Amino acid sequence: MSCEAYICKEILKDDFGIYPATIADLLILKGRLTLSDLIRFSRYTSKLVRECLVVLIQHSIVYFSEVSEINKSDTTYYEVDPEKIMMRLRMGRIMRITEEHYGKPGSAISKLLFLDGRVRLNQVLQWAKVNDEKQKDESAYLRAFTLMAQEQFITAVLPEHSRSIIDRYLEAEEKEFEKYTIITTGEAKYIKSTAKANIDAVLSQQEYIGMKRRASDTLQSEAKRRAFEIGDYTFETEEEKSEAQGRKKSKPLLYDIDPNVFFALNYSRYNIYFRNHMVVEFATDRINRTAGIVMKTFFRNGKEKMKDVKEDYSPASTPSHIANMLDADVFQRRDISLPSVSRKSEKTDISEVVNGYFQLLRLDNAGFLMKRDELGANHYAVNFKRIRHFMKRHLLEGLLTERFGIASCRIVRILLEKGKLDESQIQKLAMLPLKDVRLKLGMLLTNGIVQVQEVPRSSDRATSRSFHLWFVPIEKCFSELIADIYRTITNLQQRKNEELLRRSRLLEKLGRIDVLANMDLLNEIDKAEVTKMEKVVARIEISKDRLDAMLMILRDF
Repeated sequence: MSCEAYICKEILKDDFGIYPATIADLLILKGRLTLSDLIRFSRYTSKLVRECLVVLIQHSIVYFSEVSEINKSDTTYYEVDPEKIMMRLRMGRIMRITEEHYGKPGSAISKLLFLDGRVRLNQVLQWAKVNDEKQKDESAYLRAFTLMAQEQFITAVLPEHSRSIIDRYLEAEEKEFEKYTIITTGEAKYIKSTAKANIDAVLSQQEYIGMKRRASDTLQSEAKRRAFEIGDYTFETEEEKSEAQGRKKSKPLLYDIDPNVFFALNYSRYNIYFRNHMVVEFATDRINRTAGIVMKTFFRNGKEKMKDVKEDYSPASTPSHIANMLDADVFQRRDISLPSVSRKSEKTDISEVVNGYFQLLRLDNAGFLMKRDELGANHYAVNFKRIRHFMKRHLLEGLLTERFGIASCRIVRILLEKGKLDESQIQKLAMLPLKDVRLKLGMLLTNGIVQVQEVPRSSDRATSRSFHLWFVPIEKCFSELIADIYRTITNLQQRKNEELLRRSRLLEKLGRIDVLANMDLLNEIDKAEVTKMEKVVARIEISKDRLDAMLMILRDF
């Protein structure tokens, strides 16, 4: 918790200043606090603490407990969400992905949401009139905002969303408990699950608040309607193809946005996108590029049904359905060797190629796909549960190889596959001298990678007459690795602040209006220093981005 609190404080200090960072740090370290507690611990004025809380609530970082209807004298408690703070590390990644999907207006909208927390559509359009000199067309921003809301990258925010979700669960549980007089343990567990399901159902119904579905043409074909729903926006009729020769068809706008409803970034949808993208890249690295395309098509097929980044399985599909969604040129690459297809034959059966890739993805050690026969014949789904563990282990083994060498990584891999072993067994399986095995195990034990389990041979429990079995506590290794990443990101953030502090006089000069209008006013020494500063800051940000990618695998997925 201390590492997480430290990095959250550094992030908020960089984005909002020292005062909101101090308030959030108190809430992380001490838990839920009232306004008087925050004033007493921070030693700030009441006005300053209120202003900090308003800013943090506006950005959905701090939540409050609402006064109950029964007792109006209850005090209001505030709590912080560290995950929302950590998501600000992905600011550049989110803006880059948004620009790839929705162009420059989408990137500007996401930047505005990072700055203001919550915005309305009319505020975005007014901002575009004043600040966007290159593209003053409001229709581009209206279209980008509508598409982002339609695909759930931004969601509507209501006043009750600032209330703590824990309080909602507790209130729903109290209402369910009132229906019973005598409650058993099984009934209590059922009541809690029912209350949670009710709250989740209410939250899922609020996904499309602030949007009104447009009236659609009932005469349009069923294939076109399904193509729009699964996201295949390149579907066109023969008449549309003749009208738009060489022009890519744009995505349809299915909803109208209420201009008076506030919207905020939906981090969970971005995390799902990042997870799917990493799985596609992982499949491409392990098998080939076509396997990555097959996985990407699998995700495109079920993207509307993916709601949780920690789900174990994706929506199921059949090989024939995935084959219909793939382009024809994918099957002409001949990057898979099938025993039933001769090399001389020019035509390749599409179903055999798709089935071949499905078998490759299913039989791979990562277990990308698994059969879901309970959902229907020949149904497959992406096995996120196995991929998640395999990607974590792959990352851990890479770090062990870099830090301790190949031999140490080999020993750890043997212990993970075989379980608890003694030194002689490890020496035989690793094919290393016993002296080297003991040296490597001692090094790994010092760093907390492996542990020893003592199993006595007799009742006296003498150490000399006991087995000493070595094993790897994999979950503990993941937790320690996350803490190390937190410390590294904090050090990088402090180094960035130190580099900028050293050049404070140069930054003041760069902030002048005349220098902003004409950079030639700087002398050669200042220009060289600006170039050096930009390189240092860029390297630090790239390192933080790579570490955040590791955090996504170890913590979020």
